[in-house]
Amino acid sequence: MHPSPIELQRLLSSALSMERGSAEQLQHLERLRTLCPSFVPGLLLSSRAMLWGKEDVARPDAFFDEVERVLHHALEASNRSPEALVGMARFQSVVRDAPGEAESLYREAATKALAVLEESWAGLIESLAEQEKTEGAATTAARARQVFPDSEILSEARRFAGLRD
Repeated sequence: MHPSPIELQRLLSSALSMERGSAEQLQHLERLRTLCPSFVPGLLLSSRAMLWGKEDVARPDAFFDEVERVLHHALEASNRSPEALVGMARFQSVVRDAPGEAESLYREAATKALAVLEESWAGLIESLAEQEKTEGAATTAARARQVFPDSEILSEARRFAGLRD
């Protein structure tokens, strides 16, 4: 039987409370990955914890290949989420000394994060308007317009909220 989302979050919280990179944290995260190998927050924390806990490893190439494998699993399981892309970009930049690869990953992460931000702001404007929180909707719309001046989705949200476009 698979662990529930609540149990996964509990295990992740427990791992976060442990000393970074400690043997205890690494064992806990290994258990979490075994229980749910596609739990992205666990994969991302595992990759960081592995690097934090790295002291002298007998086979550095194999060790870094393992960290990279965990990050690839996070990318696949998350459908290349911004968080997973940033994790891989940092790894490519710092560990692999591949700034070109890191740049393309950072660009992809930024593009996806901006799309989420744009949609979130549109939803927030509409939600505030539904609650008749016009001032909050107007403030959010003004901030969103600074970042996305030509956004159609934000224009629609402003119209829905009764704000001038």
